[in-house]
Formats: sequence, structure tokens, C-alpha cells
Amino acid sequence: RTPLIISAPDEESAELYKTFAKITPSLKENIDYKIDEKMKAATITEDGIEKVERMLGVSDIYSEKGIKYVHQLEQALRAKTLFLRDKDYVVKGGEVIIVDEFTGRLMPGRRWSEGLHQAIEAKEGVQIQRESRTLATITFQNYFRLYKKLAGMTGTAQTSAEEFHKVYNLEVVKIPTNKPLQRKNLPDKVFQNEEGKWKALIREIKERNQKGQPVLVGTVSIEKNEKLSAMLSREGIAHKLLNAKNHEEEGAIIAQAGKFGGVTVATNMAGRGVDIILGGNPPNEEQASRVKETGGLLVIGTERHEARRIDDQLRGRSGRQGDPGETQFYVSLEDDLMRIFGSDRIKKMMGAFGIPEDEPIENKMVSRAIEGAQAKIEGFNFDSRKHVLEYDDVMNKQRHAIYKKRHNILFSDEEVQKRMLKLRVIDLLWMEHIEAMEYMRSSVNLRAYGQRDPLIEYKNEGARMFKTLLENIDMETENMISKMNEQPQTTAQNYQTSPKLHLPNSSNINRNDPCPCGSGKKYKKCHGA
Repeated sequence: RTPLIISAPDEESAELYKTFAKITPSLKENIDYKIDEKMKAATITEDGIEKVERMLGVSDIYSEKGIKYVHQLEQALRAKTLFLRDKDYVVKGGEVIIVDEFTGRLMPGRRWSEGLHQAIEAKEGVQIQRESRTLATITFQNYFRLYKKLAGMTGTAQTSAEEFHKVYNLEVVKIPTNKPLQRKNLPDKVFQNEEGKWKALIREIKERNQKGQPVLVGTVSIEKNEKLSAMLSREGIAHKLLNAKNHEEEGAIIAQAGKFGGVTVATNMAGRGVDIILGGNPPNEEQASRVKETGGLLVIGTERHEARRIDDQLRGRSGRQGDPGETQFYVSLEDDLMRIFGSDRIKKMMGAFGIPEDEPIENKMVSRAIEGAQAKIEGFNFDSRKHVLEYDDVMNKQRHAIYKKRHNILFSDEEVQKRMLKLRVIDLLWMEHIEAMEYMRSSVNLRAYGQRDPLIEYKNEGARMFKTLLENIDMETENMISKMNEQPQTTAQNYQTSPKLHLPNSSNINRNDPCPCGSGKKYKKCHGA
């Protein structure tokens, strides 16, 4: 759902983020702003706008400060309410680093766009990095479709078979396991609340640990990972902790996770492609037999993930190569999946049972409700990806045309300077076009209220804007060449590299033209300021 983006730093605006980071804690949910957890969106209310205007000392934030202020305010609210430390990101070495929700791994160098990352940096009190400007963008789907041949292998493709067919026209073929599967997938244990779930989980780990059965516990976030570790320590249960904060020790921890009496608490990092050898590593037949007698590796999931394949990946750590093993999920109605997507009827029904909080409920209807919630969110996410792709297909045609134009110029027989100048013009105007298309995409959604299809509106408007872009490229190129010819001693290379070059007569330059110095800014914001 998140496209790949190549970006470059833009203008500084750190103080604004700091201002909003101080303001947002005083705003109240459902009074000053509303949160939509499904869409990960925050919207400021009229009351909230008035409160912020009083704090900033302005009478009308829209007319005095512009829409950008409101956008950054809403990003600050998202940072405060929807993006949580040690779940969505970690703070390490004075930087905010994103945690991949599916793999549990850190993604250094990746940043959220549209000011969200800066808003989180302001919230955490670390140095605010400069905003970035998009130079190029493409969705994963269109990136993969650039290959002439496309194939892959994974243990969890079956749940996404429909999407592979619709997006890539690929069929999913199931290959049988090397040896018969002996793993027991036990039914979910469902609890009314999270506290009861944790109590029962600790009790289960303790029992299994006493008989020497190795246990791998999978958690959905670093925060829950560390919470469970603290609870196990209080109970005197020796264990190893694995998350993105100590990933350097990953190899050593995983190597011994199958040892007799071993307990490992890990995030999704231990969920895919990890081979846990019974008895420990290096392999020892005697130790392996000892572990097999206890029932093999027990894998416990502390929450159901929104994608079934992530759960399947965790299960797949146990019962490998014909070994015995067990898997079970501990679920509570306070878990994010059930809280956001679960059925209210189930919650009411379970409350009426009068069962203690640390006693599980094993009920087919409840298990079906969990699977239903997962299917619902998978469908929701598939629709989101399909939606992103439909819009990107419009940009994809334009992208191919522009890159073909660049390629032809790059390998033409023209002089190095007329080529550098043409490429510079194309790149500057293409960057502005990307931004304009992004803004236009946001605005066409409102046309649905007028019974018009936003996608068709986007296609029509996009085609018109692209035609204008091509006309502007030709016009700007001619302008720049004529200006360059007025000053034969100044080459295109000077334009690109010299900060103090003698500029052409300013009367020949339009205020909105790219500045001839090659800074990438408009003339009015650079040498024409």
C-alpha cells in the first residue's frame, strides 16, 4: 500500500512541528479531534480549530496561515494518537526509525512522507530532519510488473492466491511438504481481557518449561515483547528476548531456541525463514530426541495478526522436516484486531458468560468471529492496494512517457550542455507535476459527493495536466536555450554548479521559472528573491 519513493531534502520548517507537538497534548479526543483507527486518520473539529487559533493567537487559521498549517496540525495529531513508540517505530541514536509491522525489523533510511515523520520527531524531542520532496515514485506492484519474467516461492502464498492472479496474472501452485506434517495446531484460547490472557500465558509457559519443552512466544510489537519479558522475569522463568532493538544477537538466540527447557520471546522477526533446530545448534541427536519426547517446539502467538499469512509464518517455526510440535494462539477481546474489526455481538455474549478473566473460552462461534475479522481486514487491505494501483496506473503511463523522453535525450547526439539543460528542465517540471497530481488525487475524492467517479475524474484531469506538462517542457527548454545563447560564455554546466554565476537579465526570467543557477527552486525563491 505504501509506494516506493526517491526524495531529496526540501525547505526547513522545524519550528512549526515543535509548536504543534506542544499544542496537541492539550486537545481532547471526540471534542477537539476525531480518530479513525481503521483508516489511520485524524481530523480536527471546529472546536479544535478554535482552540488552536486561540493558542496561536490568530483569528482565522485558514486565511492567515493557509491549509498547510491545518495539514501539519492533523499530522501532529496522528503522530500523538496513532503512531506509538516501540510498536510503529523506535527511537535509537537520536533518530526515529520505522519498524516494519510484518517482519518486526527496523527500516533505517525509510521515512514517512507528508510531514508525518517530522511530526513524530517533534513529539519525541529528537532533531527534526528536513522535509523531503518527491523526485520519483512507483508502487511495488508496478515495479514488479517491469520484469519480463516474474515468479516467487513462499510458504504463505495460498491466502493471497486471488491477489497474485488479479495483479500479476500468476497462478499459485501448492508443493507438498518434504516429510509428513506432525505438528498439532491447537484451537485458539480466547479471553475476555488482555490482563487475563497474560496471566494464563505465564501459567502455560511455566508448566511447559518445567517439563523441559522448548517454547517460542511470538508478540506483535516491541512494547508487548518487553512487557511479557518483564512478567516472565518476575516469575523467575529464564528466557531469551529478541526484537529489533537487539537484532545483532538474532543468530545466537534463534540457534538455541529449540534447546531442552528453552524459552524465547520474539517479535515477528522470528516469524519467517527461521529454522529452529530441536535440541539446539549445532545439531545433537541425543538432545533432539529428548526434546521430541516433550512434544517438540511449542509456538504460542500472543495475538492474531491482521494478515493470516503472518500467523501461518509463526506457526511454521514448529514441526519442521517431520518433527513433532504444537502451536496455539492466545487471543483477548481487547486485542487490536478484535477491538477494531471484531463483532460487538461476540463481545456482549462473552461478557454474559461470567467466566473468570484468566479462564479461556473455547467456542466455535468465537473462533469463526476471529477468522471473520481477519478475512474482513484482508479484504479491506486488498481493496486499498487495488485502489492505490488503479491510481498509479494513470501515473505509470505518464512515467513511461517521461522516462522514455529522458532516455532519448540522454543518448542523443546533441552537445553535452543543450542535453544537460533539457534534462534539468524535464526533472524540475516532472517533480512539480508529481506534487500537483498528488494534490489533485486528494481533491477528486470530494467529487464522489456530486455522483462522479473519482477515478474517472482523476484520469481525465491527469491527462489534461500531462498535456500541459509536455507543452511547458518544450516552452521552458526553448526559453532556457535562448537565455543561454544571450550569454555564450555561460555554459549549462555553470548553470548547474556555480552558486555565484552572472545571471541573465532578470527581465527575461519569469518569476515562476526554474532558477538558472540549477538549485531546483523557482527563480522568485532563489536568485530572484
